[in-house]
Amino acid sequence: MASKWSCCPNAEEHKAVPLSTSNLATTLAPAKELWSSSRDKAVRLRMENSGPGSETPMTIHQMFLETVEWCGDKPALVSKTDGRWVTLTWREYYEECRTAAKSFLKLGLERFHGVGILGFNSPEWFISDVGCIFAGGLATGIYTTNSPEACQYVAANCEADVLVVENQKQLDKILKVKGQLPHLKAIIQYKGELQQKAPFLYTWAEFMKLGEDVSNEQLNAVIDSLRSNECCSLIYTSGTTGNPKG
Repeated sequence: MASKWSCCPNAEEHKAVPLSTSNLATTLAPAKELWSSSRDKAVRLRMENSGPGSETPMTIHQMFLETVEWCGDKPALVSKTDGRWVTLTWREYYEECRTAAKSFLKLGLERFHGVGILGFNSPEWFISDVGCIFAGGLATGIYTTNSPEACQYVAANCEADVLVVENQKQLDKILKVKGQLPHLKAIIQYKGELQQKAPFLYTWAEFMKLGEDVSNEQLNAVIDSLRSNECCSLIYTSGTTGNPKG
């Protein structure tokens, strides 16, 4: 079996810096059933007496933090911006996700409520996804080809408190159905300038500054409450033969 250090051959050269002491010990939430269709209900995990299946389950945060401690200065995300390649290391990626998580908390993201992400792959997409999970929400990708009605169905079904959209094209879809999204508190556009102003609309830069007064202790308390046998992400079908199914 490959060593956990194989992702970073020179890991011993980098001192592991614990960026957070949160959630270092996993506690499973009480659960009797092996499956559930409720997003806020824990499930019982099948465990083996030996081998990989006997390893202590980990949360997304724990897995991410371990990777940072092994490979913190190695590339995690590489994207092309204005013709220039930009790299985020695992350590930078982690800190960006924490910043996003604080901003989601500031916006009022509730536990087990969705953050819908509507756009193509980008660093902002992944930061929104993981940041939402750190903040106790449910990361929910939405197809860019979805109609306004399909977007509305997914956002309403996951009780999305926040929607993250790529550009004006995707924003327009959400604005058409905003009145049918009772839980929606904010919309963030991560590419291009906003063409209209509203109290619930934010650029990516504005969003990332929102949580500046949310303390590390407050975020860590949320992270500490996460359990590895609870839902953290919802994946919906495209809905070609009916409403999307998550």
